Amino acid sequence: MLHDRLYGLLAPFYDLGVRILSLPFGGERRLRGAVFEALGCVDGWKVLEPFCGTAAITLEADGRGALAVGLDLSCGMLAVAAEKARKRGGKARFVRGDAASMPFASGSFHAVVVSMGLHEVDGAAREAVLREAHRVLVPGGRLVVFDYDRAEGAGRTIQRLFFLLVEGETVHTWLDTDAQGLLAACGFEDFRKKRLAGGALQVITVRRA
Repeated sequence: MLHDRLYGLLAPFYDLGVRILSLPFGGERRLRGAVFEALGCVDGWKVLEPFCGTAAITLEADGRGALAVGLDLSCGMLAVAAEKARKRGGKARFVRGDAASMPFASGSFHAVVVSMGLHEVDGAAREAVLREAHRVLVPGGRLVVFDYDRAEGAGRTIQRLFFLLVEGETVHTWLDTDAQGLLAACGFEDFRKKRLAGGALQVITVRRA
């Protein structure tokens, strides 16, 4: 309940914060473009975004012709997302729920995009989210993970300071995770990874086996 109230208070300012924090990495549009480059053409696909927040990925997918669904636990975030969708006149829909126990039937989606969500949860929840992503995907469906990676050189010091200011302890357990091994254990294959922003961010693409 406290978590929901906190995110409810942050929701009206969330998009502005994301735009500001994305500037050192080339801007939000460029980073979002990297996600959709990994996804490919989504026209006609059913696309799910767990941890959707104010739903930048969901709304972009909707604008590209997908049947897009955003999932989040925060009522405040979902309210902002729904208002953005209303103003755009799109067909995206939003569901309140836990990414570790998704309220969708198995094989419901062609693609799942987890954007900046896995570093927010602990190891057990992280695995649960990925197993749920596997369950709700059609066979051969695509999972794209956009999240932090460990920066290199001088960037690592800047990244550590950034984490100290804005992130919790779970970001460090995420960086220590063998992402390829975890995804394979959850039933995914064809692991591909692209590093961005001097290695501080990564886009991972896999398929449901």
